[in-house]
Order: sequence, then structure tokens, then C-alpha cells
Amino acid sequence: MLAALVPAYAIAILMPAGPDDGCPSPRQIGDALGAHLPGIVLPLGHATGPTTLDLAVTTDATGAMRMDLTDPEGVPLLHRWLPAIGHGHGGDCPALAETAALIVERYWHEVGYDVAVEAPSPPPEPPARPPPAPIEKPSAKPSAKPIAAVVERRGPPPSPPVPLPPPRWWIGAGAGGRLGDASTREGSASIAFTVERPIRPPRVGLRLSAATDPSVTYQWSTETATDDVTLRQFPVRMGAYLAVPLGPGQLEPGIGVDLDVISAAVTDTSGSRTHLSGSPGVDAAIGWAVRFRPGLYLRLLGDAGAEVPYHFVTTQNQTPFWSTPRFYLDLGLELGFWFP
Repeated sequence: MLAALVPAYAIAILMPAGPDDGCPSPRQIGDALGAHLPGIVLPLGHATGPTTLDLAVTTDATGAMRMDLTDPEGVPLLHRWLPAIGHGHGGDCPALAETAALIVERYWHEVGYDVAVEAPSPPPEPPARPPPAPIEKPSAKPSAKPIAAVVERRGPPPSPPVPLPPPRWWIGAGAGGRLGDASTREGSASIAFTVERPIRPPRVGLRLSAATDPSVTYQWSTETATDDVTLRQFPVRMGAYLAVPLGPGQLEPGIGVDLDVISAAVTDTSGSRTHLSGSPGVDAAIGWAVRFRPGLYLRLLGDAGAEVPYHFVTTQNQTPFWSTPRFYLDLGLELGFWFP
């Protein structure tokens, strides 16, 4: 029996306007590419999926043609500029479509998207029966013995591995809020930097963020003077997550380590001074990011964590007047740019 392996990818032709608009038109490109790669090209307007490569072909006013082939995540795989072969009349459009189909077909076979049909090796031949020994007269010369020949059969060479797409970078700004124990409620503004590295599968992301909370001022009076303290928090987080495709975006479950840096500016009779303190912690996070073209993204974030609480007390009678939470829940929204 012959076992045919179905290709894992298909090609969808993008239509900036109608199927018969442009030179070459999407329909001309689809017909030419379908003749070179039968069964691979999706019908015009067909819904794309997670294993669909997008092909966009455009021409400028001079008749020069641009080709862009991208993977399901929008990562460029093939980019070509071709000079004009004519004056952009209707007779040149089929030739441009045929040129585009030849370029895509060569890339398709060189990268290894097309898997050949495996043919089983033929059954071993039965051993040949030796011919009957002829009756010979006695001779002084010894008879020569036959030498068996060994034939080695080798299969076809393995297909080259499909290269991994390049890493993806994200940079954005966000806003969020924190709900902690002891009725702690805080708002914050943040910036974040993220890098995703593809593996097989999925992608792994590393995200670094830093935020600042609004300052809070406390005041109390003693017998001799009035003391003021202004507190401000700077939460810093380093987290890792897995990027799992979900709907139009990706789900990002992960874990992280936190450091809540606290600045306390104290003003009393002896002058003003600033103290820095730290409250470490860990968290479990979940996110959902959607990428838009060209290069914009939106990310919803949530994490639940625990940290070592830090308490601030008065200098006179050591009475606590402010503390960081022991347990907290963070919710936020992030907007920024991604590339490539």
C-alpha cells in the first residue's frame, strides 16, 4: 500500500479589494498557484485557520510587483520585489501571476512544507535456485566458487527542518489597581517590556514591569512639633508565561517574583530625610493579549500574590499607621507596540 502524508499548511490569498481587481488580480494568482501547488491553495474568501499562510501580491504605478508570505502569527516568511515586465496592461497580468506562483512554489519545496508520498520497499526476492552442477571430466584445476554481491538500498533524504520564527518583542504602558487584605486599595501606572521566544510548541514569554502608586501623606502631632511622612510605592515584577493561542489572541498563564520598593519621606523638627524599604513576594498570573495590525496590541492582566508585609510606626509610641498587604489581587490593562 502507498501511504500519503497530507501537508500541514495551506495558502490563503489576501484580497485588498475584489477578486478580479489589480494586476495581477487575486483570482489570477489563485489560478496560477493552484496549477503549481494543487490542493494547497484555499478558495478566495475562505476562512483562515491556525495553519494558514497568507500571500499578498501588490503592484505599484510603475508595474513593479511586491510579494509577502506570512505565517499564521503574521511573521514574514518570504518577501520579494520584482521589476515591471511590461506597462501594466491586461496582457501582462497573467505573466505576473505565473511569476509569483513560481516563486512561491520554489520556496514551498525548499523549506519543506510539501511532504512526499512514501513508497514501501519492494518485498525481498526469493533466493535463486542454483543450477544443476554439470558433469565434468576430472580436471587438475580447482573450480571457482561464486561470490555473493550485497546491494545496499537507501531511502530518500530527510526533508529539511522548518525554521523557527524570530523572537517577538513587546513594549507598552498600562494602568491597574490592587486590592489587598486589611481593605488596601491602590491604583498604579506602569511600563512593561516583554520578549517571547518560540519553542515547539508553544512560545515562552518573559515580562518585566515597573509601576508607581500615588503618594500618601500622614501627619501626627507630638507635644513639641508636628511630624509628616509621605509614602510612595514602586512595584517591580519579573514574570514568565506560556503563550497559548485562544480565539483572536493568546492566553498567558505564568508565575512571577515581585519587589515592592517603598519610599518614605519624613519631615520633623530635625529636618527632612528619605528611607527606602523593600517587600518581596511571589504571584501567579493570567493574561490575554490581542495583536492588531500594524504593530499594536492590547493585554488584560490579573495576578494574585503574597508578600512579606512591611509596617510603618510612629517614632513616639511605635504605633503602626501604614502597612503593605500580605495578600493581594492585581488587575490591569496594557496597551503598546509589538514587533516584528
